[in-house]
Amino acid sequence: MPLRTYIQTTRRAGSAAISGVGRLATLAGGSAMAAGLFTDAGTLPAILTTIAAGLGGAFLSPRLQLAHTMKKPIVFTIYLAPHTLLVSNLVTELVWDATEGRLVQGGVAALWTAGVWWLRPGRLAKRVAKWPEPVVATETGDTGGGQDATGTEVEVAVGLPDDPAGRWWALNAAKENGVAEGTRVIAVRPIEDRRRVAVALTAIEKGEPVPDIKIKRLSALMNVPEQLLEIEPIPGHGAGFAMLLIGPKPEAVPAAEEDVWAEIGRSALPGVTLTEINEYDMSKELNP
Repeated sequence: MPLRTYIQTTRRAGSAAISGVGRLATLAGGSAMAAGLFTDAGTLPAILTTIAAGLGGAFLSPRLQLAHTMKKPIVFTIYLAPHTLLVSNLVTELVWDATEGRLVQGGVAALWTAGVWWLRPGRLAKRVAKWPEPVVATETGDTGGGQDATGTEVEVAVGLPDDPAGRWWALNAAKENGVAEGTRVIAVRPIEDRRRVAVALTAIEKGEPVPDIKIKRLSALMNVPEQLLEIEPIPGHGAGFAMLLIGPKPEAVPAAEEDVWAEIGRSALPGVTLTEINEYDMSKELNP
């Protein structure tokens, strides 16, 4: 079995184990709130355990810690929200033991358990942390352009396209030193009865041509055979546009015999109209 298969199997097993732990933690939190409606004996340990589990999971998780600086507040908020609500409800059970309080606390416990079981905040936080980072381009220029008043360089974030194809192209092919640096996708259309896909490209800098895209590098990046990739100009547009064709080339269909003879008549015998085609075997005349 290839090493890649072992790695994928191990990852799936690890994800399943983590998912199971999350489910058990949800049930444990719901059970602690339910028990707190009748007795306070285990409420304080449950509060301390929840705080330790939340902070430990947030600050010891490599994926959360490696998230982009601008995304960390969102990631930690999502991850710690169920722990915060659980602790709040447990504290409320300690200080508010009236009948109406128990009714409110029981409703919160039921909603918390169902909501966390369905939303999976821990998994959601890790998915947000794993989303692609924003493309950042450094511009230099005068004070009103790419520099501030002190003359230092200012990083200008370039917005990513909303469509998946354009986003993938921007993050992988059009990045700095990428196979198609300085380009962006403007349209993706299936053609030739959906046997091929046409990707319209343009240069990001207005007035600049689309750079030469090496098919071999693009094939390696996309993991698509070279013979299925082709770069062509777009009819009616300048060098600032190009068309990437992905898929097998259409097979040449032989022309009908009538069309061939009609073309011969137009080129070799102008003014003559072809009305009938007759085949005649001249083997006897050529080989008496």
